[in-house]
Amino acid sequence: MEQSPAIGIRERARGALRGELADVALRLFEERGYDQTPVDEIASAAGISPRTFYRYFSTKEDVLFGDLPPTSADLPALLEDHLTRVDPWEALHLTLRHVAENIRTERGRWSRLLRVVNTSDTLRAGHLEQQMNLAQSLIPTLLPALEGPAGWSDLRARVLVHAALTCFDTAFSHWAEHEGDIEMLDALDIAFTTFPRTDPAQS
Repeated sequence: MEQSPAIGIRERARGALRGELADVALRLFEERGYDQTPVDEIASAAGISPRTFYRYFSTKEDVLFGDLPPTSADLPALLEDHLTRVDPWEALHLTLRHVAENIRTERGRWSRLLRVVNTSDTLRAGHLEQQMNLAQSLIPTLLPALEGPAGWSDLRARVLVHAALTCFDTAFSHWAEHEGDIEMLDALDIAFTTFPRTDPAQS
């Protein structure tokens, strides 16, 4: 069924207002800090009521990340696909390159977001929780590609996944600090190739 013109216009208007609210919120977070900026102030700066704000975003954190491309849900399937062609470490590398590609399309906003996250205990804690959840989704996918006794394979899968996520976080932070001088994909590649290459499936 084709979408009616009226619905399309409403959705575009809704998307435009969400984008405006996100821009206002990010500016205030940069100026005052995330934890020091309540929803009431974001709404006031945008010329709307707090009640209207919550029609567009369920939480204050959602106004930061809600419109960025979703990636985490896609990663286990991507990892599984890469594991059919390359070794586990390179499969993790290629999987996280998918995230880096999305960051590149929104590089200015991601760089600003990282600076805001680094000033907020609340957001840093939320980021750590997200990383743990992501690791838990990737470990079962990686596990069948690792040979050896089940207990040791599980340990090695955990080490590889957490090491890969550390590479990503470190590359992301380095890129944000040197934005304009380096590319996110280059930083990620260097982070991964810093580790000596072995065959994690056999070692």
